[in-house]
Amino acid sequence: MRELFKRFDRRQTAVILVAAVCIAILTGASFLFSARDDGAAPRAVVIPKGIGAAGIARTLQREGVIRHWIGFSAYVALTNRAHELQAGTYLLCPCDPVPVIAGMIAAGEALSDDVMVTVPEGVNAWELDRIFHSAGLLARTGQFSRVAGSAEGSLFPETYRFAKDATVSDIVDRMKAEFGKRAGTLRRDELVIASMLEKEAKSAEDMALVAGIIRERMRRGMPLQIDATVAYGWCLRTVGYAGACDVTQAPIASELKIDGPYNTYTRAGLPAGPIANPGIQALSAAAHPKDSPYLYYLSTRDGSQLIYSKTLEEHLRNRAKYLGF
Repeated sequence: MRELFKRFDRRQTAVILVAAVCIAILTGASFLFSARDDGAAPRAVVIPKGIGAAGIARTLQREGVIRHWIGFSAYVALTNRAHELQAGTYLLCPCDPVPVIAGMIAAGEALSDDVMVTVPEGVNAWELDRIFHSAGLLARTGQFSRVAGSAEGSLFPETYRFAKDATVSDIVDRMKAEFGKRAGTLRRDELVIASMLEKEAKSAEDMALVAGIIRERMRRGMPLQIDATVAYGWCLRTVGYAGACDVTQAPIASELKIDGPYNTYTRAGLPAGPIANPGIQALSAAAHPKDSPYLYYLSTRDGSQLIYSKTLEEHLRNRAKYLGF
């Protein structure tokens, strides 16, 4: 049977070549191999898998990219490139001659169908879930956070290209590998602090100062009293990683009264784990906190500035001045 197909392929190739020669004699070979339309614009052409050289040639003719399928078939047969042609979506121009078009398809210069996703610094597992769902990589919300929750803090923020059929595990593994490559070795406490800095400060200077304040408060046994950890704990307590949650909707006033591993008002020390995925700036600040005489800070209403205080009395005055209470 295999020999029969080989004979058939040879016969088919021979027929194509004979036909091409006949047409070339009648019309001139340059007509078959030259550009179809010098003034045309490129167009996207889908080459399906498994249609063979003749099927590709007919597709190109049908899409108006080449003059006649026989010319393309003859060219790839004569140059022994028929077996090199690859499926994909190509941006092809009728202004190009057959050798150029055949070369692009043989080289696999197809348009990428990868999905590009930008992951900002400081997003958590639920926010990542929304980002990847919006990008079309998840069929439904909750798929990513369910898998990635345990990796919170070590999913590096970066711009990625993912295959359209990438699984959640593929995405998580890629982001964890990037974290390992870019962030290096950090202690667990440094990672947790870096995740908090992403929610508390913006500039490198402020991050280093806040990291120093966190360290000093911990040294003195003072509770950190950071709302962002309480909000994260609310999401984890009410939804878990299996569903969707928005930390900005947390009822902080009431949640402060509920003790838990992320409530830094009721418990001294760091929360149970990272509350976001930090970038290099926050990671560097956590590893190199800046000493200062400050023990308190607050953010102005517009979030443009952090106001530092040395004492509780000074902090209360600044709160009244900048926040009105």
